[in-house]
Amino acid sequence: MNHSYFHSTPRRFYAGLSLFLLTNAAFALPVGFKDSWMTMGEVGRDYSEANLMYTFSQKTAIGGGVTGLKWKHTTPLGITHSRRFETVDAHVNHRLGHIPTREAQANIYLQMGIGQGRGNFFGGTQTVLMPGIQLDYETRRIYAAYKWHGSYSKALDYTRYSLSSGFSFYKTEYDEWQPWMILEASRKGGDLKDATEVTPYIRFIHKTLFVEAGAPFQKGKSQGLKVNFRYTF
Repeated sequence: MNHSYFHSTPRRFYAGLSLFLLTNAAFALPVGFKDSWMTMGEVGRDYSEANLMYTFSQKTAIGGGVTGLKWKHTTPLGITHSRRFETVDAHVNHRLGHIPTREAQANIYLQMGIGQGRGNFFGGTQTVLMPGIQLDYETRRIYAAYKWHGSYSKALDYTRYSLSSGFSFYKTEYDEWQPWMILEASRKGGDLKDATEVTPYIRFIHKTLFVEAGAPFQKGKSQGLKVNFRYTF
């Protein structure tokens, strides 16, 4: 009996599955594989979000989420106040373009959400429109992405855009942990014009689990800890 065949077969299976996941969810993309659920979120000092998504086709996912934003606002008289803005929303993510190769891919994603926002600087709730776009390229060793997201209501215009890139230390099989180093530069726009924030991340991917932790800096000053996560099932 050829025992090496039975040992190599699982390896080939996991390698193939790893490539399948590369084209679907392994890099925290906004659309997973068909009939999958994704839970994802971001936790930081001034911004946090949590989402649950269902991918019903190879190109489109729908879901709902909550976001929380806080910042310092200075009036024309020089008085500074702490402001908060929370949103509950429903959104759809659609893969507009996809260019696959054997061990790499490039994608264009469009995102649109609508929700209700509440803040401590106005009464009641307001409708919030939440568009977004993501461009990315990735292999099993290299990653690069550009992201832009906006939140628009009567009380607040807020945008976030970022450029990130990084590398994996080595290729792994599907059932092994894979570490990455990622560097991201981001900036806020709209009513929250802010300094450029630079964040080095250490990222880990295992099967359909994605988690990364980073230390953002603005003008050389630490902005605390930021954590992103995603699990697809």
